[in-house]
Amino acid sequence: MAYKFTFDLTKLPKKLFDEINCILDKKILKKDICPISEDLVCKFNIDSLTGLSQQDAKILIKDMIEVQLNNRSLKKYFSGKNDKALFLPHCCRKYMDSQCKAIFNPETSSYSCTHCSSDCLVNQATTYANKKDYDVYVLPGASCVNKILDKHSYEGIIGIACTDEIKMAAKSLLKLKIPIQTIPLLKNGCSSTTFSITNLIDLIAK
Repeated sequence: MAYKFTFDLTKLPKKLFDEINCILDKKILKKDICPISEDLVCKFNIDSLTGLSQQDAKILIKDMIEVQLNNRSLKKYFSGKNDKALFLPHCCRKYMDSQCKAIFNPETSSYSCTHCSSDCLVNQATTYANKKDYDVYVLPGASCVNKILDKHSYEGIIGIACTDEIKMAAKSLLKLKIPIQTIPLLKNGCSSTTFSITNLIDLIAK
């Protein structure tokens, strides 16, 4: 079930994300995530900075930590794989109307970027991933994933989405024994969503 709230984490201090990484370096257990997320929300005033309720802020930070914990546990299985794909959310496109020249493929129910705008996140991500021999799919929804995987068996997948959608997709891919690495959206919604292109480049480069 998708979040019932919108969020924008781009205003949060880098120090928060650095602290999350430090916490993960200590190899925490799943049972520790809830109290840790509560402490972080209070320490960094996340509810005030984002306009979220304290409860929603705790859910979001908890999910972010869980997703990063899952990334670390699957990293060794993902590294060294050759046949990989990148799944991008279509809401990250610069334009959501006819100004976007992405081509829709009915066979996979996904879009292919045609590089029409240099400052579009989807274009930047696609360009870099293609150079590293990734197949790239721009998805209008999570339901497209199964359709794509019915046609192509990938050895590894990078997915970008909201953390709640990442958690659902990860369960499905684990059943298929496909290791996944993920990058959470920093801002959700139906358009103008965003993620860290730097984190994606670092992940692909490893």
